[in-house]
Amino acid sequence: MFDFSVIIPAKNEGKYLDQCLKSLIEQDFPKERYEIIVVDNGSDDDTVSIAHSRGVKVVSLPEAQTISAVRNSGVLEASGDVLVFLDADCTVASDWLLRAELYLDRDDVACFGSSPVIPGQATWVEEAWFLVRQSKEQVFERQWQESTNMFVHKKFFNKVGGFNEKLSTCEDVDLSYRLLPLGKIISDANIVTIHHRDPKSIKAFFYKEKWRGKDNYSGLVQHGIKLRELPSLLLPLYFTILILSSFGTMILGFPFVLTFSLLALAQLPVVGLTWLKIRHHFSFKNFVQLLLLYNVYFFARAMAIF
Repeated sequence: MFDFSVIIPAKNEGKYLDQCLKSLIEQDFPKERYEIIVVDNGSDDDTVSIAHSRGVKVVSLPEAQTISAVRNSGVLEASGDVLVFLDADCTVASDWLLRAELYLDRDDVACFGSSPVIPGQATWVEEAWFLVRQSKEQVFERQWQESTNMFVHKKFFNKVGGFNEKLSTCEDVDLSYRLLPLGKIISDANIVTIHHRDPKSIKAFFYKEKWRGKDNYSGLVQHGIKLRELPSLLLPLYFTILILSSFGTMILGFPFVLTFSLLALAQLPVVGLTWLKIRHHFSFKNFVQLLLLYNVYFFARAMAIF
């Protein structure tokens, strides 16, 4: 029996997997207390051979499945008391499991982890969007934990039935909401994971948020509408309707003041969210960059409906 079972879903992750496994193998933590499981989802590159070369357990699925099903398949092979979900394009700090050990015996905590940080040589898009994930607090309770760096007590995971295999994205949000009645969800910034494949351009950012948004709406059917979810669901629609309406008034020759008013109303939530995220470390550069990304984010999430 292990304390931790680290489960890594992988499909054509040859570029990133070796550095991920290297960071796990070199943990400042007893090797006999954790296991590493790579679940291959139909790779046709060297993903599987890399995993075998590192001496970790490999589970090969017969056909491609959703990311939720891939993670659940890894759980079936896991022996640890705590299930750890880590993405193949991440690396972890050497004290990652030592920091996580603090929560091993916390029966009041169902899930823990932290938002991933960005690598040293990040683009401005990565740096600006990272401001959204930052918190002034090192340790705090939250409503959901990202599955790029997610620790879940196995007894709680099994009790809620694991990941919803119908979801291709936002499965971490759905699981977190079902875990909340069983215990706290804690974000601890000391449990450090570095994500090496965040969107590096505006175009990549748009397509990722549009993709994530599709199952964000599907998840509502599964767990119902949460009050704190309403802004992320309604604001993109509000924003897009006003933007399109402003273009419509301009094309149809309405007075400019109407077009300007609609554009200004569309920007109100964008400016407000941008200010909330950077008010503790304000700079004009950060403000402009994040303002632009929030405009792209709202439009992408609205387009996810169609």
